[in-house]
Amino acid sequence: MDINLGKHRANPLDGDSDANMVALLGSGTEFEGTLRAGPGQVCLDSTFKGNATSEGTILIDERGDVAAELTAKIISIAGKLKGTAKASERLEIRSHGVVLGDISTPVLVVEPGGYFDGHCHMPVPEVENGQIKPTVSQNIAL
Repeated sequence: MDINLGKHRANPLDGDSDANMVALLGSGTEFEGTLRAGPGQVCLDSTFKGNATSEGTILIDERGDVAAELTAKIISIAGKLKGTAKASERLEIRSHGVVLGDISTPVLVVEPGGYFDGHCHMPVPEVENGQIKPTVSQNIAL
C-alpha cells in the first residue's frame, strides 16, 4: 500500500505545536508500504516496513519499530531503525535510539545512550581558502 501526503497548509506561526505535522502513525499501528510526504514532520511511533520519504523531518518515536529505507532533510531516531537512512541536513540518534544499518548525512548527532551499528557516509564539506565552509545546518565558528 502507498500513502501520499500533501503539503500541510497550517500556518507554522499560529502557536499550534502540531502545525508542521503532516503524518502520524501512532502506537499500535502496523503499516507496510511506501510513504511520501511534503514539508513538515512525519512521526512513526508504530511498526513500519517499507520506504518513507519526506521533504521535511522523519521522527521515529520511542515506540517506533521501523524496518525501512528513510530519506528526509532531518531524521531523528528515538526508537529502532533497521535499514538505511539518508538525511540531507542532519541525522540524530536520541538517548534510547537504535540504528542497525547504513546512514548518509552531513551532520550526525548521537546522544549518550544512543546505539549505532552500521556504516556512516558523511560527504566531504566544502573547503574555501583552506577552511571548511559551513553548510546551512552547521554552526561552526571559523
